[in-house]
Amino acid sequence: MPAKTTANRLIHESSPYLLQHAHNPVDWYPWGDEAFARAREEGKAVFLSIGYSSCHWCHVMERESFADEEAAQLLNRAFVCVKVDREERPDVDHFYMRACQALSGNGGWPLTAFLAPDRRPFYAGTYFTRERLLSLTARMQVLWRTDRETLLTSARELMSATLERFSAVGHLPETAIEDAARLLMEQYDSRYGGFGGAPKFPCPHNLLFLMRAARNEAPDSGVWRAVSKTLDAMARGGLRDHLGGGFCRYSTDEKWLVPHFEKMLYYNALLMMACAEHFEKTGSEVSAALIHETAAYVFREMTDQETGMFYTAQDADTQGEEGRFYTFTPEEIEDALGEDADYYCQIFNIHPKGHLKGRSVINLLHLPKVPLFDPTLRALRETLFELRKERLAPFLDSKCLLSSNALMAAALAKAGAVLGQGAYQEAAALSVRGVLRHMRGEEGRLLAVWTDGRAGPPATLDGYAYLIWALIELYEADYDAGWLEEAGHLSCQALELFEGENGGLYFSGRDVTDLPRREINAMDGAVPSGQSVMAMNLLRLSRLLEREEWEDRARGLINSLAEDTARQPAAFPFLLAAQAYLMDGGAHVAATDIELLRAARRGYRPYLTTRLMEGDTPQARVCLGKSCYPAVETVRELAELLEKTKGG
Repeated sequence: MPAKTTANRLIHESSPYLLQHAHNPVDWYPWGDEAFARAREEGKAVFLSIGYSSCHWCHVMERESFADEEAAQLLNRAFVCVKVDREERPDVDHFYMRACQALSGNGGWPLTAFLAPDRRPFYAGTYFTRERLLSLTARMQVLWRTDRETLLTSARELMSATLERFSAVGHLPETAIEDAARLLMEQYDSRYGGFGGAPKFPCPHNLLFLMRAARNEAPDSGVWRAVSKTLDAMARGGLRDHLGGGFCRYSTDEKWLVPHFEKMLYYNALLMMACAEHFEKTGSEVSAALIHETAAYVFREMTDQETGMFYTAQDADTQGEEGRFYTFTPEEIEDALGEDADYYCQIFNIHPKGHLKGRSVINLLHLPKVPLFDPTLRALRETLFELRKERLAPFLDSKCLLSSNALMAAALAKAGAVLGQGAYQEAAALSVRGVLRHMRGEEGRLLAVWTDGRAGPPATLDGYAYLIWALIELYEADYDAGWLEEAGHLSCQALELFEGENGGLYFSGRDVTDLPRREINAMDGAVPSGQSVMAMNLLRLSRLLEREEWEDRARGLINSLAEDTARQPAAFPFLLAAQAYLMDGGAHVAATDIELLRAARRGYRPYLTTRLMEGDTPQARVCLGKSCYPAVETVRELAELLEKTKGG
C-alpha cells in the first residue's frame, strides 16, 4: 500500500537515517522523554527500532513494514513508536543489543525491541519480515493488555541477566597475551587469509594486536605471514573497491570475494592504521599503496570541504539493489568498451554467471601472481572508474561522528608520519580542529555528532578515547605541544565523566540519565573498546606528560576487566595490547631535536613514545619504564641504543 506523505516527528531531526523515516506512516518519535511520557500517560508499551543509514536490512524493513499502511496502523494503535540512529546513540544501541543477545543468542540491525514505559526491555529481536512483524506486534499488544505483569517480570529478569560488573579485584594471568594470540591464530584461515569463516570481517584491531604481540619476531614468522596474507587477500578480493579505493564492511564469503558493500569510515581508518604498522615492520609496498589509495578515497568522497571533518558511511544499495553501483556484467563492459571488453573482463573476473545476482564483483583473486598495484592495471581501473561515475551513486551518510572522525585522524596522522606524507598529517589536524570547534558543548563536553550545523548528544567513552588517541598521534607527527595539552585535558575530563567502580570506566557519562542504567561495553567489537584505547592512552600520556599516576590508573582500568578478559582473552585484543605495553615497560625517548625523534620512530616500535624537550644542543635520552640511559647525541648512537634495548 502507498505510504502517506505527511511528515512525522523525525522531520525535525538532523540524522540522515532518521530523516529517511520521516515520511513513514508510522508515528515515529525520536529517542527522548516525550515518547516515554506519552507511553506512561496512555499505558502503552514502546516499540523501539534501531538502525543506521547504510544498513541494507534496515532499508528492507523500512520498505516492507514501516512504509506499509497496515503495519503502521497496527504499530500506531498498539504502541508508542521510537526510532534511533545507532551511530548517534551507541549507548542506547548497546543497552538494547545486550538484551537482544541475551534473549536470542545473536544480534544485528535493524534492532527491534519492545519496552515498558520505564525503558526496560521485555522482548527484542533483529530484522522481521512484514508478516512476522504483524504477528509479533499483535501478540505483544494482547500480552501487554492481558498479562502485563508477566512482561514486566521478564523485563526485571532481563535487566538482572544482562548486568555487567567491573572485576572487584584481580590481575590478568601472565599468559593472557599469549593465550589471545594463540586463540586468534587457531582461527586463522591459511587458505584464504583472515580469521574464521563466512561472513568474514576485517577486524583490523586483531591484526594490530597480533603484530604487536609478535613485534620482535622476524617478518617471515607465522604471525607476520598471517597478517601479510590477510591484508593481501582483502586487497585482492571484492572487499576492496578496486576502482575508487576504500574497503567495504565485511565479506559474505570466506574468500573475501563478495562483500556487503556498505563502506564505513571507521573500518577504513583502522585498516589504514594496520597497514601503517605493517609497513613499519615489513616495508610492504602493498601496504603503502593501500594507505595512499584509501586516503585518496576519503579525501575525494568522505570529506566535508568546509570543516575538514569526515562523513560516516556510504550505502550498500542503489536503486533498491545491494552492490549495483559496484558490480558489472559483461554486456555493460562490452557496450562501453567494445573490442577491449574481453580483456577487461578477463583481468577483473567479470563473467556471465556473475557473483551476485548475475553481476560480477571486480577482484584479482583469480590472478594471485599479478602484483596488486601493477602500473599496467592503473589505466584499466581508471577507465572503469570513469564508466562507473555515470551511475547513480550510493547514498552518503553525511553526518560527522566524533568516534569515526577521531579514528580517521589517528590513522592519517600515523600514516603521514610513517610514510612522510605531510598532507595526511594536515588533513588529520584539520579534522581534529573541526571536531574541537563544532563538537563541544557546555564546559567543553564533547558531543557525539555534527550534522547540518547541529551537534549532540553527549559523546560516549569511545569518542573521548579515540580523539585522545588522535591527539597523541598528531603530537608524535609534528610535536606541537598544543595537541598534547588537549589530550591531557580531555583525559582528565574522561576520567571524571566515565568513572566507574574498581578503576573501571563506563560507556556513557555520569551526565547521561535517559537509560535504565550505565553499561560497560568492554569487549572489542567492530572497533576497539573505549576502555582498551583509554588504557593505552593513559600509558602513553604517563610518559609524554610525565604523569606517573596515569600508569597506575591504566593498570586499574585493565584490572577492572580482568575476570572477563581471563575468560575470553581473544575478545579483548586491544586491552591486552595495553597490558603488553605495561609488561614491556614502554620505551620513551625525549630529545631536543625533532630529527632525533623521527629517527627513533623508524622501524616498528609500537610501544615507543617520543617527546620534544627544551635544550640548546642536540641530544636524546632513552628510558625503559623508570630506568634511563645516558644521553646520546647522534642518530647512529640513538639507533644502536634502541636496538640494544629492544625499546618499544
